[in-house]
Amino acid sequence: MKLIANIVRLITGLLFIFSGFIKLNDPVGFKIKLEEYFNVFAADLTPSPDTLVLKIECADLSINESFSRILNNEKSKKISVNTSDWEHIQVKDNSGKVKAQFDKTTLFVSIDGQEIFKTDIQKDDAVPVIVDINARVSSKQVYKKNISVYNNIKVNNDESIDVSSFIKEKTILTKFCLALIPFTLVLAIFICVFEIVLGVTLLIGWKRNITLILLALMIVFFTFLTWYSATYNKVTDCGCFGNAIPLTPWQSFIKDIVLCVFIFILILLKKYIKPVFSSGFSYGTVALFTVLSLVFAIYCWYFLPVFNFLKFKEGNDIEKLTTLPEGAKQEKREMMFVYTKDGKDFEFSMKDLTEKKILEDQTYKFKERIDKVIQEGDKPEIHDFSMADAEGNEHLAEFFEKDEYKLLMVSQSLTNARKRAMKRITTLSKDWTEKSKLQFWALTSSSPAEAEAIRHEYQFQFKFYFGDNTNLKSIIRSNPGLLLFKKGVVVKTWPSTNLPKYKEVLKYIK
Repeated sequence: MKLIANIVRLITGLLFIFSGFIKLNDPVGFKIKLEEYFNVFAADLTPSPDTLVLKIECADLSINESFSRILNNEKSKKISVNTSDWEHIQVKDNSGKVKAQFDKTTLFVSIDGQEIFKTDIQKDDAVPVIVDINARVSSKQVYKKNISVYNNIKVNNDESIDVSSFIKEKTILTKFCLALIPFTLVLAIFICVFEIVLGVTLLIGWKRNITLILLALMIVFFTFLTWYSATYNKVTDCGCFGNAIPLTPWQSFIKDIVLCVFIFILILLKKYIKPVFSSGFSYGTVALFTVLSLVFAIYCWYFLPVFNFLKFKEGNDIEKLTTLPEGAKQEKREMMFVYTKDGKDFEFSMKDLTEKKILEDQTYKFKERIDKVIQEGDKPEIHDFSMADAEGNEHLAEFFEKDEYKLLMVSQSLTNARKRAMKRITTLSKDWTEKSKLQFWALTSSSPAEAEAIRHEYQFQFKFYFGDNTNLKSIIRSNPGLLLFKKGVVVKTWPSTNLPKYKEVLKYIK
């Protein structure tokens, strides 16, 4: 039993130290993962908002339509029913003789200024067309209006309905999760240091009882997180071992179950866990590891991870990693048409529309056309790297095209970028383009309007391109960050806290 206890103790302690160290090497990455968890929990703990269902009926025009709008934080909804100016229409035969004439208008229905329905109305008599409009929230009627459309009389009906009683407030747990997001970096460092310290105390047998209790609490918490991610497919990578060893949610959950068993064994066999050192030396050892862990975490946060496990690490050929190899399975898509019937959506292929005669069935209403994936294809190792201009045109091929050096500035959020670093970028980019005659690129996930404002503020002479925010976070753990490329290969990376001058960049150009 003593041997089993010591083997399990060694494995468990080393696993906790390794897990904490790997995440501590990339505290910003673990911070991003915690933010993802907190956002997921906040969304799941928030009560689902009610839906406003607006029904439009008109027996004269064979209209029976329903429209829904989710109620977020609006206290009122404005429903507008209007008609356009009436037109007098004359229908003539080939000889030019009037054989029929009538008046015509268009009826519009809008919610908060957004048009949801329109239909043409033709009249040649004094009998009005009656349009019934009802709105319900949670089966409770909140609006009812009978609109009479008379010949040559415009309808202009605007009415606000009170829906404040249906607004669902965030729960205390939701507010708690959202309140933790600004402190995720501190929490990330604390959790990692705590993991390492617990691993050390277990290995040296110091404070046995409290160590086992804290280990049990921590592993139960992590097991719940991984179970939740795996069951509901919320966070596809738990980040247990950072980017060094990516695990699926189910792999992470199994790993945590094994650790739960190990810790349970240690609790049962705790009498065999004996201190390795004296109390004073053990205290000093724990204190030393705590300080070293904190220093290491702060260094990796202020500069960059000592061990870079990201795809955009130095030496990686990004052009190859974004390209599918020959013989890769291609993704297959099919054009599908979405039709609505009785409030439900149905998807049909072009073949279905013909064979099932959907176009002839007036009960089906066309909603939208989509391209649906019918066969998943292989994906390149980096599949979300994009460089689009403000108009949406892709320039990634242009970035890789020339076999020359180029600098790429990456900023997930331009407004939150370090101002001192942005000023250094101004000088460096100017020297780079004027002296080296080489291109300086900038990639951001901020809006084009925000990018243009920042460009004028710092007098940048380069153009901004736009990419996915998640991908930008995986390029470099700094805002802004700088990368030197030789064609598609990453030569050197710099954080915002240690940006180079022009002469320093030249040292890396061979």
